[in-house]
Amino acid sequence: MKLKLILLGLAFSCQALVAAPTLPVIPSGTFTITSYGASTGSSNNATAIQNAINAASAAGGGTVVVPSGTFLSGPITMKSKVCLNLASGSTLKMLAYGTYPGTTAFIDFSGLNNVKISGSGTIDGQGSAWWTAFNASKVARPGVLNGNNCTEVQITGVKLLNAPNVNISFHYTCNNITVDHVTVSAPSTSPNTDGIDLEGTNFLIDSCNISCGDDMIAIVGSHVRSQYIVVQNCAFGTGHGCSIGSYTSNGVDHLTVNNCTFIGGGGIRIKTSNDRGGTVQYLTYSNLTMTGVATPIWISEWYASDPSNPTTAATSAVTATTPIYKHILIQNVTATGASSGHNIYGRPESHVSDVVLDNVKITATTGMNIFFADGIVFKNGSKVTVSSGAAVTTYKSTVTGVTTTAY
Repeated sequence: MKLKLILLGLAFSCQALVAAPTLPVIPSGTFTITSYGASTGSSNNATAIQNAINAASAAGGGTVVVPSGTFLSGPITMKSKVCLNLASGSTLKMLAYGTYPGTTAFIDFSGLNNVKISGSGTIDGQGSAWWTAFNASKVARPGVLNGNNCTEVQITGVKLLNAPNVNISFHYTCNNITVDHVTVSAPSTSPNTDGIDLEGTNFLIDSCNISCGDDMIAIVGSHVRSQYIVVQNCAFGTGHGCSIGSYTSNGVDHLTVNNCTFIGGGGIRIKTSNDRGGTVQYLTYSNLTMTGVATPIWISEWYASDPSNPTTAATSAVTATTPIYKHILIQNVTATGASSGHNIYGRPESHVSDVVLDNVKITATTGMNIFFADGIVFKNGSKVTVSSGAAVTTYKSTVTGVTTTAY
């Protein structure tokens, strides 16, 4: 058997081959939900679907099929060695706000191993009423797909629409996770509808199409160190960016984002603050095209907002949660129609360091700010072209390879 490998960029001249995430193993056997009482006329198919999942688990594992048609359901819980397959033409629809019981995730696979969600069908979160309620009174809302402390999980092919909250979430010690050929769609105004939140080790996000109302991808290191993550061949629309943070206290490292397009939302986004920071390093962003992205590169140690004037930025004591950003390669990136270049903004007590922009070309209305940063290198024709003002403005930073203007 050939071992599938992924080329993972580690540092600027150093690369390593790492194994792709181990895929789940699902035993043979098919369990169709209509055989357990589910119907398109039912007001809640949760019991029938759960019975099908339980039967598959009791048989040692297998595939639970949602056939063509629309099936309303409350929350369900997966089992290890079980696949939930949404057949062509199927829609699994969450119960609407006001009838959904509690705020637990719609489909939960926490603590499980060898779990798969597949097919070309749709999961509809019916999120609109939830967003209205949240905007009015900050009500708690369920996510759609959730796995804490899970291993060998694959989500493939399905379409997620209008999630009430986060679409896909992996937190705590997750390992060997694959999300591929998945479409996530929610309005840009929908609150907190992150596409994919992830934490853990050995993730592959491949060939996904994500438009949402918050981070398209959010990588955190809140409970454990997150590392060996590959995001490739994805199309990003509305949303706040392909992001790291804001919680990074346990560290994030060895991330590769390659061969992706960004249209109309955010771009590269790295964010934290001095009460939730950690070491973020060995990041490679390559072969990216951004069109109409307001802020193509935003690296900030000042979440949630950057100080407007770096000369008055307060210095804080260095602690265990002081942000440390270093060893970042941004290569072969073209961004057009940006509002701003945007910021590489460290802190007086902890400068961003060792960032290389290699063949990066940004066209924007205003330029890029580089504050409290060392070893920032523009090479191979990298430049920021602006309609007005300075292209690159610096303060207490060392920048080479481009003409800069002091703040």
